[in-house]
Amino acid sequence: MRTTLLAITCLSAIIGRADEAAAGPALMAVVDFEGKGLRKLGDSRLVHTLKKTAAVASPVRHGKRALKLTLDRTAHKDMMGHRTDFWIRGMSKSFRMGEEYWYGFSTYWPDSWKPDTQSELFAQWVGWRDYGPSLAIYIYGKNYRIKKRWARDSKGYRNLWQGGVEEDKGKWVDWVFHVRWSTGKDGLVDVWKNGKKIVSDRGRNCGPGEFADYFKFGIYKWPWKNPPEKAPSTVTQRTLYIDEIRIGDKTASRDRVSPPQTGKPQAVDGD
Repeated sequence: MRTTLLAITCLSAIIGRADEAAAGPALMAVVDFEGKGLRKLGDSRLVHTLKKTAAVASPVRHGKRALKLTLDRTAHKDMMGHRTDFWIRGMSKSFRMGEEYWYGFSTYWPDSWKPDTQSELFAQWVGWRDYGPSLAIYIYGKNYRIKKRWARDSKGYRNLWQGGVEEDKGKWVDWVFHVRWSTGKDGLVDVWKNGKKIVSDRGRNCGPGEFADYFKFGIYKWPWKNPPEKAPSTVTQRTLYIDEIRIGDKTASRDRVSPPQTGKPQAVDGD
């Protein structure tokens, strides 16, 4: 027990408190897992979630560390066996309706990744609504799917983009989202993947509320809430690496929330 608490304490230090000065102008948060000036990551079952994560030296998108998240349907069945995900503590009421925000982060699926019959997501914007995430990157079978939602009914959502996951195995993928949260026509969602613009959407992108949605990241496989006989899968484990999370206000830009460049070639697309 003492060893477990020590490990959790060490990891908590690595993903500790945000350094507002490090974020700089236009940036509301920088979480790069380097162990200096990081905002605490939160979860309603934080002790369990930390047991399923580790700071690693490889692979990393930039710097010396990234975060490894694991989910095992059998081994983790008593530790929230359907999800390993975090929010950034202190930011749940930081986003305003009608305002623009920028979000950047990098993900890495290992070569061992395999498609599953059960759905999942790994990046989502959630808040105070009764229908789940207003915006998320899902995985259905072999494909990513970016979806926005503004109501619970079957007509209250729209698929914005679909693309293959398998081509990204063993590679870092850089995502940038530019969002104006709105229930009306002035809403916007622009998305870049590895510098290439893949979504340019206008119109409502969330339901009404005092606050706009906040960012969560990690593995969320909601069908695994059910026993295997009710939600059979072709896989029992998931591993995801994430690095270089940046969140900016309306004065930020795609470059401002993108990870530092390492000399690796990327597609480039205009703003």
